[in-house]
Amino acid sequence: MKTRTYLLMMLVAIIVPVAGLSILGLSMLLESERESRLRGIQEVANSTTLLIDSEVARAEGALRVAANSREILTEDFEGLYRLLAATRTSPLTWTMVADYSGSGVINTLLPYGAPLAKNTGKWAANIYDGQTSRIGGYFIGASSKRGVVSVNVPVPAAAGRKYVVVQIFDPNYFNKILHRDALKPEWIVGLFDANGISMARNKGAAQFVGKPVRPELWEASRRQPSGMLKNTTRDGVQVYNMFVRSSLTGWTLAIGVPVEEIESAARLVTWYAAAALLAILGGAVSIAVFFARRIDRAFEGATSAAQALARGTVVTVAPSGLQEVDALLHVLHGSGLALARESAARAALEEERERLLAMERSARQRAEAQDHAKDNFISMLSHELRNPLAAITNGIAVGRMPAMPEPNREKAWNIVHRQLAHLTHMVGDLLDVRRVLSGKVTLQTERVNVGELVKFCCDSKRVSNAKEHEWAVSVVDAHVIGDANRLAQIVDNILANAIKYTPDGGKIAVRTCCAGGTIVIEVADTGVGIAPEVLPTIFDSLVQGPTTIDRSQGGLGLGLSIARGLVLMHGGTIDAASDGPGEGSTFTVRLPQDAGDR
Repeated sequence: MKTRTYLLMMLVAIIVPVAGLSILGLSMLLESERESRLRGIQEVANSTTLLIDSEVARAEGALRVAANSREILTEDFEGLYRLLAATRTSPLTWTMVADYSGSGVINTLLPYGAPLAKNTGKWAANIYDGQTSRIGGYFIGASSKRGVVSVNVPVPAAAGRKYVVVQIFDPNYFNKILHRDALKPEWIVGLFDANGISMARNKGAAQFVGKPVRPELWEASRRQPSGMLKNTTRDGVQVYNMFVRSSLTGWTLAIGVPVEEIESAARLVTWYAAAALLAILGGAVSIAVFFARRIDRAFEGATSAAQALARGTVVTVAPSGLQEVDALLHVLHGSGLALARESAARAALEEERERLLAMERSARQRAEAQDHAKDNFISMLSHELRNPLAAITNGIAVGRMPAMPEPNREKAWNIVHRQLAHLTHMVGDLLDVRRVLSGKVTLQTERVNVGELVKFCCDSKRVSNAKEHEWAVSVVDAHVIGDANRLAQIVDNILANAIKYTPDGGKIAVRTCCAGGTIVIEVADTGVGIAPEVLPTIFDSLVQGPTTIDRSQGGLGLGLSIARGLVLMHGGTIDAASDGPGEGSTFTVRLPQDAGDR
């Protein structure tokens, strides 16, 4: 090829990245313009939320004045009714007073003395007992028979009057804010409560108020206090939804701007920038072609050699008949050799460095994990040993006192006996986990009725359980070939775990069933649940759920590890499931059913 062709190729090699970067820049400009407009709408949403908060805060301040007024302290409700009725500013908002049982005392929506709803629930008692203001969500008013929201302020407990002062708003009260000039008529503006129920809307209020908003919008408002979501509204309009959740009320304001409105404005700016960029690139190409034609013949050979060097190949030196060109070719050849050697050396050094770094990271992680496990074990063991040893020491000291009454002495020896049993159980767990993990446990196998064994274990735990739990036990007769004592140990450990992490009043459900030649034992509770990051390692040794600072629940975190080892020795499987903290947990054991049952 001619030198001119090579120069044109170099020009293309320059223009292509520039064009790519230009496209990237235009894309970034489009995104920047879009984000700029969305930020402006987000600021409008913030200011609108502040206006709603100011209305609610003003109402809360007025309610506090009423809650501390002389009329309510002296129970002069007629005078209080006149005061509240005189200060009522809109037919879309009114005030009521309710007693501790939720019964209405006065309501400025109705004439004084009109019958009001009685014993409407524990809401008033909860607000009064909490002694804090509470802003409610959307509900149907007992007197107004329409959807409303409320601001609730309790009378101070020091006043000795158990009343709650409530400001009730018809959601249409907030329409003056949703229709202000800063909000364009084509935007869809809505307000919904913490439960995702639409409270007010500038469009289609009769159709959508009182009904749930789009699930994706409600879920996004629960994850973060403000943000943007691109979705389709209940009207079927695709919008950018800018939402803000108020920290005062818990309500969320959403402004839906049609996607086309944002995109069309951003595209217009981008097209102008693209046209200017094309003009600049066109001029640059014209100048480059002009100079390429002028130097085409003079540097044809040198260009070929330079392109070969750019590709990473060593230039072959061939005499050209021109001293200057030959000298340039010799220099390019030497440079190619040096670059090749340097690249090879750098590649080898980089490979060795990465290998050493990987080895160092792996060794450090193993050492840190071992050190952490050792520290956890020593900490737990010291806590578990300290309490029974202290109780034993004190019990022996009391038992040796010559003047100690016999009942107290007997009680002291009982404490010593109970704590020694606890220490024995702890040491047994340590020995069991070591034997199970090392495979040194010998199973005394026989044909075992799993249903009877599970029921016996449940009955024993219910008798010895100090907590008040609701038990539900459902078993079927099914047999497995295994060690009855070890199978009972598996069930006891899982039941002990459920009892330990289920508070008083919780439910523990145990059932057995058969499925496809497998016996299934399932223990479900409504306890503290298991965090997602703990669930994969819940059966590892020394792993525990959440514990209090005084370790009142105790344990070394070995029970589930022992259970898993024994289940595996019986040819079965065990797994755990939980929806997260506070959602309870379910442990499922699967054992091969005896062929005689099939």
